[in-house]
Amino acid sequence: MRYHEGPVFSVYMPTHRTHPDNAQDPEMFRKLVEQFDSIKAEYIRDKGIQSIFSNFEALADDYRFWQHTKDGLAVFATRDSFDVYRLHTPVQPLAIAADSAHTKPLLKYLQSSDRYHVLVLSTNTAQLFEGDRYQLDEINLSQEEVPESMIDALDHELRDLHATLAAYHTATGEKWDVAQNHGLKKTDVDNDIEQFFRAVDRGVMARYSTPTRLPLILASLPEHQHLFRRLSRNRQLLEEGIKINAAALPKEALRDAAWQVFEPYYNKRLNHIIGEYRQATTKGMGADQLEEVVKDAFDGKVATLLLEENRIIRGRIVDRDNVQYDTDETLGAVDDVLDDLAELVLRQGGEVWVIPKDKMPSETGAASINRF
Repeated sequence: MRYHEGPVFSVYMPTHRTHPDNAQDPEMFRKLVEQFDSIKAEYIRDKGIQSIFSNFEALADDYRFWQHTKDGLAVFATRDSFDVYRLHTPVQPLAIAADSAHTKPLLKYLQSSDRYHVLVLSTNTAQLFEGDRYQLDEINLSQEEVPESMIDALDHELRDLHATLAAYHTATGEKWDVAQNHGLKKTDVDNDIEQFFRAVDRGVMARYSTPTRLPLILASLPEHQHLFRRLSRNRQLLEEGIKINAAALPKEALRDAAWQVFEPYYNKRLNHIIGEYRQATTKGMGADQLEEVVKDAFDGKVATLLLEENRIIRGRIVDRDNVQYDTDETLGAVDDVLDDLAELVLRQGGEVWVIPKDKMPSETGAASINRF
């Protein structure tokens, strides 16, 4: 939304993490960029615009870049900037040139409605993941204020002892438990585990849960679930968890287990916001006709905007009383009316939800809940 001078080129596409699937990605990118050929010809004497296409070509030819993609790609280009974002989820192929960036797929990507954190916890280790129904990625905690192991969380005096026991365990292969604590009393071990869990809870809450407000799913043995929940102050921690030794699960299995926990929560939140919209319409506080929603957005009335995922209505919002629809390509480089509407609502302090078509409570692609 920070781009102010058009044209702004927005390119989205799914990508692949591994060979041979990722070999096709550069060609898809080139074909998407080819959709801008008419604009390239129109601005043939504009060095700034021509430099954008040089950047597109350089990116398409960057072999190392395409070897290290994730599941989606978003590229935004103007005369003054060329921004490339690797995404953790697939996105629909899309190439749009307009007077503003096309941001709706990113709104879907960034919104917390279907994303979550997973904390995989044992008595001695902690891992944090972020994901959704499609993908789960581990967060590198090595540079963060979240202990990855009990040794990281303990006081200096105890670190040496635990490090010694860890080295003993590694060297001998002997199982390290309370029955073989080599000088650590059970109460000491329990206190150390509590200290570790408290440190993990503080770090995850401060660095991740509070800033992102993403729900947190705890994955641990049942006894550790009870202890961590008793100690935790994290309001994003969900009541249901993955009650197994998740550290041994493949990432795909962990993702599936996490979504099984999270899906009822996601549906409950989505159904709640849709219910709020239906209730608002009975009181004259909701709308689904685009021109009416646009006027309400300009007036600062819209508190929550629902948009249909992957729906494109070509055109632009000119002002409060003028929505232009592009039915015959006469408007030139235009974006999507729904995307313009989302940006307008966000600038007015509203909330935007991008939701699946089968959940959308209107046929127009948009629905709003008003403040007043």
